Order: sequence, then C-alpha cells, then structure tokens
Amino acid sequence: MLCNICKDSLESIGKFTQNCLYKLHTKKTSDTSNSSGNTRPLKDCWCVYDNHRYGHHRDEDSFIRSAQQGCVMCSDFPFYDDQTRQSIGFKDFGFFSTFKFSFDRDIIPCMTVDTSRGSKTIELVPAKLLSGGLLNFNLSGSTNSAQTWSIISYWIRMCSQFHDRCKLKAGNNAYKPTRLLEINYSKDSYSSELPTFRLVNGEDCPQGSSYATLSYRWGDKPLERTIRLLKHTFTWLEMPNTINFNLPKTIQDAMYITHRLGIQYLWIDRLCIYQDSMEDWHREAGTVQDVYRNASFCISALSAEDDEGGCFFDRDPSLVAPTPIRLHGERRSYRAELEDMAWSTAFHNEPLLQRGWVLQERLMSPRTIYFGRKQVYWECAECHACETHPRGFGKFAPSDEPRKKQDDADFWLWKQLIAIPALPHTTTDPQARILANWSATMSLYSNTKLTVSADKLVAVSGLAKDVRRALKDVNLGRHRYLAGLWEEVLMQTLVWYVRVGSPAHRPTRHRAPSWSWASLDGHLIIPDTFLEDTTELSTLLSADMEFLSKDDTREVKSATLTLYGPTCLVTTQASSYNQYAARSFRRLDSNFSIECNGADDSWLSKPTVIFDTIDDFRNELVCIWLVAQPASLAGWQASGLALQCVGLNMYRRLGTVSCYHSTQARLEQFVDIFPRTEVKII
Repeated sequence: MLCNICKDSLESIGKFTQNCLYKLHTKKTSDTSNSSGNTRPLKDCWCVYDNHRYGHHRDEDSFIRSAQQGCVMCSDFPFYDDQTRQSIGFKDFGFFSTFKFSFDRDIIPCMTVDTSRGSKTIELVPAKLLSGGLLNFNLSGSTNSAQTWSIISYWIRMCSQFHDRCKLKAGNNAYKPTRLLEINYSKDSYSSELPTFRLVNGEDCPQGSSYATLSYRWGDKPLERTIRLLKHTFTWLEMPNTINFNLPKTIQDAMYITHRLGIQYLWIDRLCIYQDSMEDWHREAGTVQDVYRNASFCISALSAEDDEGGCFFDRDPSLVAPTPIRLHGERRSYRAELEDMAWSTAFHNEPLLQRGWVLQERLMSPRTIYFGRKQVYWECAECHACETHPRGFGKFAPSDEPRKKQDDADFWLWKQLIAIPALPHTTTDPQARILANWSATMSLYSNTKLTVSADKLVAVSGLAKDVRRALKDVNLGRHRYLAGLWEEVLMQTLVWYVRVGSPAHRPTRHRAPSWSWASLDGHLIIPDTFLEDTTELSTLLSADMEFLSKDDTREVKSATLTLYGPTCLVTTQASSYNQYAARSFRRLDSNFSIECNGADDSWLSKPTVIFDTIDDFRNELVCIWLVAQPASLAGWQASGLALQCVGLNMYRRLGTVSCYHSTQARLEQFVDIFPRTEVKII
C-alpha cells in the first residue's frame, strides 16, 4: 500500500491545488488544461518536465507513522549520514521529506522521495500488470470473511487437483499420531448444540480420515495456568468438552478452521503429548516430523504472540491492498511496482517465525495456511500465495518437467518456504546439494528463539533424520551426524561464523560443544557452498560423542574433536565489534612473526578474526587451519578456528580466522610454514 500522503501527492500533480516548492508557477505553466478545455498530458506539466520538488511529509513523526503502516515508499527507507545532503535545505521548504516526479512516454513513471538523510525511488506500473497472476485490490475487513475463505478454498482445490509435485510429496494417509483431538460441530447449522472436542487415540480414528496440525506460540504465561495434557487431566480431556470452555483463543480458532475445511481431527502438541511425562515427551518428540509430514495441512497462527492471540484479525483493507493511483489526465490507473513484494515485509516481521520449532514444522508440512494480522498466506510445494496475490507470488517448475529433475535427491528433502530465497546450486553432486540445503537451513534456524534452550538440536532432529535418509539414498554409508554438522563436510562447516555486528551469546547451561553452531544463540552463517577445488588442510582423527539418549540427532552430553593440522599463534587488534584484524602469525615454537600477504589492499583481503561472543575477545589465540578455497572476489582464502587452551592439549573454540593470498600456491606456501599438530577441541 501507499500512504495517503504519497497517494494524494501523486494524484495532485498538475492541478492548481498542487504547486511545486519553487513557487515559480504562472497559470500558463502550471495549468494542465489548454485553452480549448482539453486535458494536457501530464508529461507536459512544467514542474514534471523540469524536475521540481513537491512537498511530502511535514514532519518525521508523520513519515514514521506511514512507514509503520507499511507504505512501500516510506518503509525500509535508506537513511544514512551524509553531510552534503544537508545543503538541500528541507527545513527551508517546511517539510521533512520532498519528492520529484518523472513522467515521459519513453520512460517508466517514477517518484523519488528525498530527506536530509537519504533518498528512495519507486516506479509506477499499470495497476493490473503483474508477472504470473493478478493483484487483488479488493480485500474484506477481516481475515475471517467469506471472501478470505473463498480464496483459501481456491488454494486447496488447486493444490489437490493440479499440483502433481504436491501429490508426489504427500504423506501417508494411513498414518495417525498417537493421540488426536476429535472436533465435533453440529451438522445442522440452526442447531443450538455447542461444538465440542475430545482426546482420542490415533489408531481408533476411521480409516482414511485426515488430520490437521497447529503451529503456534505458547506464550509466557505460567504453565499452571495453561490447559495441557497431564496425568490428572487425561480423563477430563477424553470427555466431550465445549470448545469455548476455558480454551485459549488460538486453539479455539484452530478447531474452527479445522472444521471449516472439512477435517475432523487436529493435533496440538500440548494437548496430545503428556507434559508431565519425560518418557512420553521424548518418545513423541521423536515422531514430530512424521506428525507434520503426514498431516493434510498445518494451521499457522502467524501473528499471535501467545495462545490467546488467535488466528483471525480485523483489518483496514486500505492498509493492506495495493493502492491504485490515478495520475491527473491519465486514463489508466497505476500502482507502485514495489507492491509486488509488499507482503514480504509484513510476513518477515510476524512473531511466530521467531520460534525455533516452527522452522521444522514449516518444512515438514505439505501445506501450510498462515493466518496473519494483515492477510492469510498459502505455502505448498508448488505455489506460494496470499490474499493480495491469490494466483501466487512464488511458483515453481511445473510438475511435468523432466522426470530426472524430480529424481534429484534434494527434491525430496523439503518444500521451498515463503520469503526464503532458493539456494543456488553450485554443483551437480547430489550429496553436496543435500548438505548445502542443510547448512542454509541451519543458518536460518540459528537466529530463532526457543523457550527451552536445551531444545536447540532437538527442534531440528527430524530435519537431521531427513538429511541422513536422503544421503543414504545417494550413497550408502554411516553419514555421521556431529552435533549439527555432517562428517562429510566437517572441515568446511566447522568454520561457521557469527554475522559481523550481530550479538551472539552462549546459554548458561551446556548443550553442545564449543565447535558446534548449536552452542550459540545468534545470527550465524554456516558455509553452504562446497566447491570442488576446496583443499582440506586438516584431518579428523576422531570424534568422541556421548548423547543423552540413543538418538544421535538430539541432546549431546559431551563431545571432543581431535584434529591434526597446521597450527599457529595469532595476535589480534580490535577493529569493529566482533571482527578483529589479525596483526601477525607465528609458529608455536618461535617468536618470529610471519606476514600474510593479502590479494590486494581491500579490507576483505586482510587477515581477520571473527569472535563468537564478546566474552571470547582475545589479543592472542591459537589457530588451526582447516580449509583453503577460492575467495569470493579474487585470490585464495584459508580458514581456520580461533582457539583458547583450557588444558593439556585441550582447547575450546573462540571464533574463526581467515587470511587471503593472490594464488593457491602462495597460500599453501604460507600454511606450510606452520607445523602440523594434534589438537583436541571440546
């Protein structure tokens, strides 16, 4: 959408009521009508032709309000400090922001907004022009309206009838979770009988029956105030209970959605897994991936902060739907081209996506219906859509593509998620592609939040099992899983790093070894480009792993990696937040410093240390070099681990070290200076 100020400003250009800020107009130059009364083309307006400025927002508060409402011009505005822009004199005009408008037969109409701290340009396109479908300009005032339900029904019908890829990925209709909630509404629409629910055994459900799942946030209320499956509530939950009796609004709405879409059974974690039995929780948590994979669809309470937030919201359609612009004297309507992706900002900011468990739930579910505050979204293996883009804003290769494409190993992993860029394939090796998918997914997962910190590996255990299954289909073998990393690409992925400038911290209780990304909470980057000409500089001698259960994809009790590779001492100098400059390198047995000659003088080519947390900052550390590979811009890069000695030949990870050389030969010559040493990392 465009805010009223943007819309009114554009539609007023060329009228007597909208003069530019230079105040040089005469009736002749500002009038868009000729003497005969016919309309003069907007491009002939003197202010447009001469790029005059117009007033926009009077003050910063007005600008910020429009940005918060989702105006595609005022939101995501690139503010920056630029002293040269102060001379433009916005305050002299009496406006916080001004704009120029370009319009010509040979160019795309553009609106450029300027402030004293930045500028932004949007293009206007014909209102109905949209690649791959039609925009919906007419939204209702609620996400629980007949119009919204009609769109949802359309998505389900199209998916079930025409999406062959979704049929290929469909789960087993015979599968049922251990327990389900049976939803019963009266078949008589005029009946006064209240809808009920009760807990049933999955194996007792009729053959061929379907079920839905719920993805939601519990919230922060005390557990004793929540309705859960406990040993003393089991008998009560087995009895028919009215849906509106003490149930949180999110759960009530989910039961209504399930019924509305013709499904009788619903799975909700806290009502279908005993919350006071660790034995039942561990057993059921190990099957969660199957529960979501075999569901008919997943209901996602996207905007609910907790279980009382609900799935349905009232809304102002003008703040959600695309905004048609009627330029003065033009017959057709326009809109901002950025509205093609306006849904993305609202979707990314929804609270549910910050929950760690949700990523596995999204990837496993064959279809997900997201009930957001502004609109409802659809996600399946063949289409992404929302109410403003009911025909879809993300469509994938048709299901009648060459069969070999569908036989690719990574095709069977997970569906593409809304608003997540597809991973580019840098290799045809199916094993490398599977492992690249894993790394990219874990990078996304790393920045989410968990109520129980110890669940860091548990919440992606199902995904890890999927990857192992896919790897075995490609290449028989053990495919060892090491606290979130895979042995096949261990050296490349051990050099994961914290995003520069983003805070990261370790949990108070141990949950993973320091060399695992699962030991940190923060925005992490896990390498997902496995180049064929990568050289491993170190070797794995052993990986001693001890788990809390028989499942090696879950909690880790202790873990030690023993590596053998070139090792050196590094001195550092603070440069920016968690990224330090590596001032010098030297052998462990010498005080003689060794220079690392970069490929050029740019910052990216200088040796650096990226520390994991603030507590890890050191002026001197140990480094073991792990891999060498072509750098992204030019030259070659060596990457290793920054380590702190914590005992006799025992180390813990502090971060990563990188250095650059113009050629592979020079880099290898540099690394060969350092003696190969056996290093144990905990």
